[in-house]
Amino acid sequence: MADLLDLMNPQRARLFPILADTSKEGRTLSIFLATLTFVRGFSQNLFNSINQRIGSTTIISTYTEVNFNNLADKKMGRPDGLIVLETGKRTWSALVEAKVGKSEISNDQLERYLAIAKSKKIDAVITISNQFATVPDHHPVKITSTKFKGIGLYHFSWMQIMTVARLLTANQDIEDEEQANILKEFLRFISHPSAGVEGFSQMPKAWSTVCALVQAGGKLVRNDELYAVVEAWQQETKDLSLILSRQLGTFVREKLSRAESSSPGAKFESDVKELVSKQALAINLDVPDAASPLSVIVDLRRRSILNSMYVKAPGDKVSNKARLNWLLRQIPKQADSKAHIRMYWPGSSPTTQLPLSDLRENPDRIGEDKGKMTVVGFDVIMPVDLGNRFGQTRTIIQELETSVPHFYESVGQHIRQWAPPPPKLSQERVSPETVSPNTISEDTNSIEAE
Repeated sequence: MADLLDLMNPQRARLFPILADTSKEGRTLSIFLATLTFVRGFSQNLFNSINQRIGSTTIISTYTEVNFNNLADKKMGRPDGLIVLETGKRTWSALVEAKVGKSEISNDQLERYLAIAKSKKIDAVITISNQFATVPDHHPVKITSTKFKGIGLYHFSWMQIMTVARLLTANQDIEDEEQANILKEFLRFISHPSAGVEGFSQMPKAWSTVCALVQAGGKLVRNDELYAVVEAWQQETKDLSLILSRQLGTFVREKLSRAESSSPGAKFESDVKELVSKQALAINLDVPDAASPLSVIVDLRRRSILNSMYVKAPGDKVSNKARLNWLLRQIPKQADSKAHIRMYWPGSSPTTQLPLSDLRENPDRIGEDKGKMTVVGFDVIMPVDLGNRFGQTRTIIQELETSVPHFYESVGQHIRQWAPPPPKLSQERVSPETVSPNTISEDTNSIEAE
């Protein structure tokens, strides 16, 4: 395979690389690439996310310090790695570029490696860094050139890789004992500070400026500062979903529209519109088997974080009080001091909202000023008022990463959507003979006789 791709002196990725202490990126990448070749479930999980199936017969080859013969331009650089998947007669390959710590992938470097991939008929370029992407094909570095059309471009954060390893290990999803042990050792390595893996910890300086403008009653406009805030928000939301994934032991993903899933530009544009029109940033987190997506709104006007989940009112309860009590029974009383309940009403009737503690004490308040209307749904909301600390670049991240898991632990994991009860078999029809054709005919004749 190395000859086919015209590699010069190819170096296999090693689990125990012999590299200088200063080569942190090379060491981290070599250990990761080697782990992919040894732990089938690990490679399957990661490659499935970029639509590459790893079957039982797939051969995975990985290389580091990749040099190519006969490059048109010797200044195009040397990619950090190469991955080759061989399944029968089908071959798929990808160049890999990795950064650790604060280093980021540059646009110029990325374009050079895309050019190498095109010239050597390599299928894709994969980048890995501490930058985040909502999904792997939503690359954090914008490439506008169309000359690389047909070359796949994907990005993994080291936190995403670590999260996959953590979940596979914690859930004991790797059945082969030797592979499981290798993955545990990789997890031990990648989670150590020396590996250079970091989460998102701070909004840009533009965050404080944008927040101050909103508080002063100013109008937000599209400019570099606003775009910097949205880019940072998208980094944080991905990190937040990975944190919650590790806490819950299952993958939590951001809920995207079809348009947002297919285009990173569409997702960015929707967040920009939200910030300009509503002075807010929002995300919906899809927790497997939860009652509904976990909604997180960062409200710049109110300087608060709103965590909430929605449930429909139960259809088998007639009165508003009964519908409310169905919900209240699900929420632990430890949430009473902080949570609010927002009620939704038919048609265009405005929502109403009261503290959970007030409704617990006097559930009759649910129908105030709504006459004979019947409540159709509830938001359970837990606000976090940050006041003057809201505009601090680190505080907002710390509060998000604390309040979202707290809301889910206090409320989200306890509530369930109402479902209609299954039909019951009446005593009169327990026997199959009671619904036989003869019986039905006799019943019909008796009704007609009446």
